Amino acid sequence: MFFDVSITQQLLGLDLKGWFLHPEEKFISQGALVESFIGQEMMAYASPNSRNTLFYWQREARGSEAEIDYLAIIKGKIIPIEVKAGKGTTLKSLHSFLLSHPKSPYGIKISLADRSQFENIFSIPLYAAFEIVEGGKERVLSLIHEK
Repeated sequence: MFFDVSITQQLLGLDLKGWFLHPEEKFISQGALVESFIGQEMMAYASPNSRNTLFYWQREARGSEAEIDYLAIIKGKIIPIEVKAGKGTTLKSLHSFLLSHPKSPYGIKISLADRSQFENIFSIPLYAAFEIVEGGKERVLSLIHEK
């Protein structure tokens, strides 16, 4: 992963004019770019007093593959973070992770969708991603209920 979204765009050969004319349409087809952006945000806003490393989770059980884009430690708990370039309505991997890791109290979906909560999954819009690193669950809840 490159920690510069512009370099990633250039290497992928993306048409930047399309981003201005049809931003949501172009954004949806660029999952790798969105994941790179979120990884860059997580590193930029992480504590300078600790070793900053990005982690992910992958399960390769036969007929049951799952992957979580990022794992973050927020207030001493491992929190799965799923990044979606669109609205991100299917979250099979996130649900699977939370079922198999009961010590993870909630998960976060970052996407183009508005702030919301369904059971123990919090949805945060892309523009608010940096605030998750800073505030933990209390900040996530306030972001959702601040409509």
